[in-house]
Amino acid sequence: MKETIKLVNKQHDVLVDVIQWLDEKNFSNTEIREKVDHILNHSRKLHEESDMELTKIKLKHTNLKEKYASLEPDNSDQHI
Repeated sequence: MKETIKLVNKQHDVLVDVIQWLDEKNFSNTEIREKVDHILNHSRKLHEESDMELTKIKLKHTNLKEKYASLEPDNSDQHI
């Protein structure tokens, strides 16, 4: 899960770089620039829903780890 979040963040950073490059090269009025801008700046609901999904997955993963950790045998009283 951590790696997925890192990947999404890196993709976001690259899109920001693309917007800046397009603006520097005077391609501000292009279709591709509009598409990148829309994803970065005008998709709040999509971003919120994505964050919610990631949060749910993290919580489920955490709950499963805790559940199965309690099923593991306690070997603390055994001597090696």
